[in-house]
Amino acid sequence: MKLNISIFKKIILLFSVVLITTNSIAQKAKTNPEKQALFIYNFFKFVEWSNYDELQSFNVGVIGDEKNLVYDELVNISKTEKAKKLPIKIKRLKNLSQLDDIQLLYFDKGASLKFEKIYTAIGEKHILLVSKGYPYGKSMINFIMDGEKVAYELSEKKCENAGLTPSKVLTLVAIKSEKEWNKLINKFENITNTEEETVTINTKDLTKFVKEQKRLLSEIGINTKKLEVQKEKLKKQQQELSAKENQLLKTKEEIEKQKKLITEQLNKIKIQHKNLSTLNENVLAKQSELIKQQEELEKETQNLIAIQNEYKKIETALKQKERLVNEQGKTIDAQGNEIITKSDKIEEQESIIWLSILFLLIVSILGILAYRSYRLKNKANILILKQKDEIEEQHKVLEVQHKEITDSINYAKRIQDAILPPLKLVRSYMPDSFILYQPKDIVAGDFYWMESINNLIIFAAADCTGHGVPGAMVSVVCHNAMNRAVREFMLVEPHEILDKTREIVLETFEQSAEQVHDGMDIALCTINTETNKLNFAGANNGLYFIRNGELTQIKPDKQPIGKFDDAKPFTKHSINLEKGDVIYTFSDGYADQFGGPKGKKFMYKPFRELLLSIHQKPMDEQHHLLKNSFDDWKGPMEQIDDVCVIGVRI
Repeated sequence: MKLNISIFKKIILLFSVVLITTNSIAQKAKTNPEKQALFIYNFFKFVEWSNYDELQSFNVGVIGDEKNLVYDELVNISKTEKAKKLPIKIKRLKNLSQLDDIQLLYFDKGASLKFEKIYTAIGEKHILLVSKGYPYGKSMINFIMDGEKVAYELSEKKCENAGLTPSKVLTLVAIKSEKEWNKLINKFENITNTEEETVTINTKDLTKFVKEQKRLLSEIGINTKKLEVQKEKLKKQQQELSAKENQLLKTKEEIEKQKKLITEQLNKIKIQHKNLSTLNENVLAKQSELIKQQEELEKETQNLIAIQNEYKKIETALKQKERLVNEQGKTIDAQGNEIITKSDKIEEQESIIWLSILFLLIVSILGILAYRSYRLKNKANILILKQKDEIEEQHKVLEVQHKEITDSINYAKRIQDAILPPLKLVRSYMPDSFILYQPKDIVAGDFYWMESINNLIIFAAADCTGHGVPGAMVSVVCHNAMNRAVREFMLVEPHEILDKTREIVLETFEQSAEQVHDGMDIALCTINTETNKLNFAGANNGLYFIRNGELTQIKPDKQPIGKFDDAKPFTKHSINLEKGDVIYTFSDGYADQFGGPKGKKFMYKPFRELLLSIHQKPMDEQHHLLKNSFDDWKGPMEQIDDVCVIGVRI
């Protein structure tokens, strides 16, 4: 049986294993540099980087390529395409010292590079080497040109050594030797260069294709009937939800009252912060004055000690003079008659008397100086005591204000605790589970959330912008938005809940006169207790899923719940659960904590290894081990962010 060639190509497109080969045939009219650039772009799709979670963009470094042929084509692709939802950046490198932040390095023979130096420069970096025209088996991926054809060889071992995992699509299409390459070229030339308009197709393959189409149409019919049943269920749910509208209105009014109360508390806190700053400045000024006065007192004390020493010397001399005067007085009394006749002796005695008077005057002056220093010292002591009383009074004021601030924050914590689902309620829906919730401050930006609708259990771990009081304010807004998305808009799919939550949060913040860029990262799950099926959607926060000792990571959308320039609808992921499966959702506080012997971050890879090592233990014990590991790693260092980890065993 013969069919048109275009139909044959459509059938080939059904097989994803030969996707790259089909692209190379379809792009026959392109130049070799264009084909190479397209192949490099496909490498991003079919290679897994072990550090993908840490990347903000895929960076391509180019060395060689004298006429910029491949470089220009890569720049054109980067303007319109993305790799794994990340932007592509093309950089022209001068040498191997510029490999920081590079994920793929392309170079040709014009670069004149030696592989020993290349691998030395790469070290432990996760960089994919793509070369052109080099000897077989030296590079990770090496282009081999044959006229208008572009093919490549691939070394899985070299890729794995660099922390890269090539897809089976790449390994199946890649050639293993030059002889195999020549056979591949001849095969495609026979298909694409034939002058016949038809090719022979096996009728058995066509019959299988038709049967498969019929099977798919049958499944579509069955799914249509299921959708009708679900519509009927939704109508009943709408009737039930309408009865709860009055309760929701009351809840909204209560939330508005709480918002007003929190706003008043925040205004008081701002005023108290200003008063604290003023008091601190006054205390510092008083302390500096006290230090100066103490220095002056020390100088006066030293002067007084010197005067006292001098006074002691004069007092000793005066005692000696007094003894001399007493002796002379006795001589005068005994020789009264001789005084009249001995004028010389009288003059000498008069000189001694005048000298004694002079010493008495000096002693009096020193006494006056000593008394003055004593009064100054007493005056300074009185001033110091007065200032001490003032400082103590200010400390009392500070203590009162600090207590008021702490009481306000504790009241805000009670409000925040009120919006968190009680652990008793969580255990009633998910008996085999735990929640590790450890705020950085009294109140937190992280929170956990849960709802139950019929046979659906909906739960989430959320991380709002900031922590402390600002983070708690944002968490109230985001928590209210999630409640509205589920209760008011009756959404049950995780990606739809996140889309509506983002819409409500943006509407709330747009009411402000200033631009608000706050929001939250979140991992949101739904578990159907009848079908045992899990659906997941994430905003920057992913999900870990462990089955039979193997951990699978479900990656989130790289966008927050909040203002974002390149916002897109959130993606839904589904898993059919089995008994014994363990699910973990979390915020970034655990992995980002600094600690350990070198004061570094804990990081996500050790976090995954820790979960794998404890996932078979009872959930309460897992909670205990996670908390102890976190506290041991943190040690004496300060906790930098709120921590929230949720574990559920099926």
